[in-house]
Amino acid sequence: MARYLIVEGIDFGTSFTKVVLRDNNTPGSNAVVVTFPGHADGLLPSLVGIGRDCLTPPAALGESAKVPYLKMLAAHVANGEALDATHVRIPAALNALRRSRPDAEVVRELLAFYFAHVMAATEDFIRSRSPWRDFDFTPRSQSDFLIYQLAVPTGLLADDGATERLFRDAFIAAHELRQGMDATMQTATPTPLWAERVADVFTSDRAELESRFEWQCLLYPEAAAAVQTVFRSPNARDGFYMTMDVGAGTVDLNAFHRFTGHRQQTHAGNHPTRELKYCSAIVCPLGIQNLNDPHHAVRQRGELELMNELKSHLHCLYRRAQDYQDNLNLPPGRRPWDSASLFIFGGGSHHAGYRQAFSDGPDHCWIHQPKVHNLPSAQDLNHPRSVEFGRFAVAYGLSFFRPSLDQVRLPHELTPFRELYPETENEPPRQYGFNWED
Repeated sequence: MARYLIVEGIDFGTSFTKVVLRDNNTPGSNAVVVTFPGHADGLLPSLVGIGRDCLTPPAALGESAKVPYLKMLAAHVANGEALDATHVRIPAALNALRRSRPDAEVVRELLAFYFAHVMAATEDFIRSRSPWRDFDFTPRSQSDFLIYQLAVPTGLLADDGATERLFRDAFIAAHELRQGMDATMQTATPTPLWAERVADVFTSDRAELESRFEWQCLLYPEAAAAVQTVFRSPNARDGFYMTMDVGAGTVDLNAFHRFTGHRQQTHAGNHPTRELKYCSAIVCPLGIQNLNDPHHAVRQRGELELMNELKSHLHCLYRRAQDYQDNLNLPPGRRPWDSASLFIFGGGSHHAGYRQAFSDGPDHCWIHQPKVHNLPSAQDLNHPRSVEFGRFAVAYGLSFFRPSLDQVRLPHELTPFRELYPETENEPPRQYGFNWED
């Protein structure tokens, strides 16, 4: 077995990117937040600069025109929408690049440029400031492995996979080109040269490229990654959960049931398995940038209108969850979702409106006395004290190796409660429903 199997969980946020490293071959060891040049808090701005026919990395933006909300732009072009048709203001310097090639290629180049710098800076962090400074970076080394995993801005069920393909291609190109990047994120790269390098990555046989990256540069739905944080944290408990991750661009909503399943025989003994029923999930474009955009690149919305829309999504989340966990026929306070833990986190979670909407939404769904809490810190993560754990929650969830994350059962894979337990004609309602005494 390899000495180290370090997984780099990357939360490519709308405003900031966060990275968490974990050695998956050493049970009980702590994960670590990566700090970046000029950003000791672990929050790296999700920005690429364009100016003087060059691309500039996050630590050297200077006077360059900044391309904000790159994640949102990527999601738009992946689904066939032109950049100038999005609701994000496009810098003139970016428009200049679009004259020579399709929007999707331009965005792929920007993503690859950003990811390559994140990878280069992370590898430098491992060599110089991590618990794994003896990591063997020799090409094709069989003693140590570094796996990159990226949360992508898709729902749980992608339409035709277009968003995943764009991010996957950019991620692979970044990995192929990362060793030529300046780990201090200071050096600009001529735009034509970078475009040529990215295009060259995909001149090789596509099947061979995919085969080589079968277990490298892996993707995972962003909403599901946040659920993994609660599922995997050593201080998490069994129970029903509703979570709200308030980002700059989107709000991710989840409802799920974490429970101890059947006992499983392993070489170390007979142990219970943890299981997860993923009852409902919604990703909505109602993030904090709609109320406060530091880049002045999107249209601002009224807070009352936005919060009312968010409450309607919460109502929908709850109704979908009811399809899989019966919440009826019991007195208030005794139904399963009455006892759910409601956790809020993310960069916009301190805005009072989101917290109030998270409380009001379930209350309007007749959940008994909902109480909203900040996401508790995982005991096995070392992170900057100046930043709360919730900012790193998605990256934390992605720091576990992708095959072990497949235990999530998504909503479409579950059978609704009333199909599992149909009531016969003239039979009185039965008093069951996955409550805490079951």
